[in-house]
This record gives sequence, structure tokens and C-alpha cells, in this order.
Amino acid sequence: MRTKAFASGVAFLSLMLCVRAPGWADQAPDQGPWTFDPILRLFGADLGVGYRGLALLPNQQTTFWVYAGGGYEGEHYYRDQYGALLSPGQIGSGSGPLASADPTFNRIEAAWRLGIEQGFVWNPRTSTNLLEAFFFYRGRYDLNQPAAGALLTLPSLAVLPDRDSSILNTLQFGLGYDDMLTDKHRTRNGTSAEMTAEWGPPWFFNTVRGDSDFVRFNGTFTWFLPLYDAAPERRLNLFSVYLGEYFSVDYAIGLNGTPVPLFIRQTFGGRTQNTGLGAQVRGVDKGAYDTNLKAVNNLEVRANLLAIPMPDFVAPFVPYVVPGALAYFDCGFYDQVGEPGISSASQGFVAATGAGVYVEVPGLGTLLAYMEYRLDGQNAASDRLRVFVLEFGMQF
Repeated sequence: MRTKAFASGVAFLSLMLCVRAPGWADQAPDQGPWTFDPILRLFGADLGVGYRGLALLPNQQTTFWVYAGGGYEGEHYYRDQYGALLSPGQIGSGSGPLASADPTFNRIEAAWRLGIEQGFVWNPRTSTNLLEAFFFYRGRYDLNQPAAGALLTLPSLAVLPDRDSSILNTLQFGLGYDDMLTDKHRTRNGTSAEMTAEWGPPWFFNTVRGDSDFVRFNGTFTWFLPLYDAAPERRLNLFSVYLGEYFSVDYAIGLNGTPVPLFIRQTFGGRTQNTGLGAQVRGVDKGAYDTNLKAVNNLEVRANLLAIPMPDFVAPFVPYVVPGALAYFDCGFYDQVGEPGISSASQGFVAATGAGVYVEVPGLGTLLAYMEYRLDGQNAASDRLRVFVLEFGMQF
């Protein structure tokens, strides 16, 4: 069912490349020349500045983007000294050789992007491009700071080109479809889809720190469906419920025997690259299952509760906040296909379920607290249930 939904979305996106919607073709976007895309992190931030004062196609929106930012991130690595994925109970307990090894490490990072988004069909319902193509140059610098005894410092991993630090430059091309709308009650409705290809060749300064030679392909499909609104006529939300689903598949191919960089293995591709299979499947070790091939499906039902107006001195900046609750089911697939130096490549499925509460501050972000339970087995430290997990930002 979910795979068919993704396939249908891709087919529809391909169709729209050739046929412009007759009712929307001549409606030009009416927006200011500048737009901004702030991305907050726990310790750090990125800022995108877009310019729309020059249209490359008549009556269509063109955006030229510059992004820059950085942060100090807590990261994880869940492989042994031979590059094999960790098995349940291998760390954190028992008497094995890795029982006391630490999967966590800190990373100082800087990231930048330069690119263009070109619309082909305007969507008056959402005031965005319904269909667009984009091209980006992406760059990043990572400096890993593992403590003594961390898994990332194991002696045999000295052959990992980006174990200590890396400079990564890539070129990315993609197509996007957007018919997603968030209404006044913070309920989302509609679909979006994206397909990308990304290339990190060695001649693009990718051997200065680390060693990169890869291509990556990604497809993503998201949909939301409102289920109930207790008072649709109210300005602020009383009680509303909606359903959402996110699907993504990602395949990175190392060329000429070069391993795929750690950052690429630990994330899904696309314009937003911040989580991998471990993390996108809530309840699974963050950073785990960092394989060349991975897929994920998140299914979630969200209930927005009574919106809370802010005091007068705060209202000009934050007029109200929306508390809520959610329940989810996540599942994913991983395969080490194409990874060099892996004597016994593994593959499998992971799954988890749970619930959470959240507070959304419109325009700024969402703070969530989860209870997570892994369904398919134990994590690397033998745990399955996590009672209080804080996150910033909705899962999708």
C-alpha cells in the first residue's frame, strides 16, 4: 500500500513535467524578492537566504539560494573494529571485547549550500511551486571529537578515511512536487514528493580531508489527511486530529572501491539531510544501520489540543502555542550491499512504536517528548524501551 502510494506520487510527478495544469499555468506568483529559511538546532543554526527578484521563466518563480551555518552535535557510531554492524547486547553489558566501548562522539560541523530552484507550475492553494527543479552545490566540514574508548577510535578503523575529519563537496539535482498546506489550526493537508541525485567526485576537493567518490539517489513521498476538527470556524484550534505518512528510500554507491562517506551513510538524501535509519525509526539507536541502502516508513496520527494565546507583551512575536499528542509506527530496511571490506554483509528490517506529547510554537519549531519501544529486537545496549526522549522538530 505504502509502496504503491510512493510509486503513484513519482508517476504523477513525472507526468506533471510534461503537462502544465491548465488552470494554473498563467497564474504568476506574487511574492517579495527576498525569502529566509532559518533552521534551528540544539547547539547551532543554519540560515538560508533566497532571492526571487529575477525570474528565468515567464510567470514562474525562480529562487537563488545561499545557505550557511554550523553546530556542535552529539553523534553516534554503531560498528565494530571490522566495520560490521553491532548486534544486540554487544555494548553496555556483558564481558565481550566491546562491552565498555562508547558509541557516542561529538562533532563540530560547518555546512554551506549554493543553488537555484526553478518553478514550472505555480500552486495558488499553497503559494508555492507545485512543480520545480533544483540544483545545488553542497559543502560541509566535519571535525569528529571522540573520547578515549569510543567505537570510532578502534584501531582497525584507521582505514576509515573520514574517521577524524572530512571535507565533502557534492553536486545535487532534483525534482520536487509540493501540494502541502498547514491551516490556521496547525493541521497539515496534502502531498509532497522529491527525487534527487547527488554526486561527490574525488576531484571536487574531496581528498583533502577524507576520501569521497560516490553517487547517491533518493526518493521521498509525504502525505497528510485531516480526520477531525471540533470547531473549524474558530480562529484558534480547539481540538483537531490528522494522519500523516512519510516514506524515503536512499541508495549511495561508492565508486572505484571507495567507501561511501560516514555522513552520507548516516543520513537520507534530498534537500534536507539530518537523519538516517537509526533516528528516523524512533526507538532504534541513533546513527545505527548506516548502510549504503536504506528505506524508512513513518506512520503517525497527531492530535492538536486547545491553542494557548500568549500574553500581550509576547503576542507580537508568538501569538499562540499549540500543545498536542501523537502516536506512531515506524519501520525500515537496511542492506550493506556495495560496501567494500565487509566480509559478511547484513540486511534486515527494524520497527518501533510509541507515543509522545509536543508543544508547537508557530514559526519557530516544535519541542517533543517521546516514549519509544523497539518491536523487532533489542538495541546494541540490550534496551528496547525508552521512556523520556526529547527531540526538537517534528519527525516529518
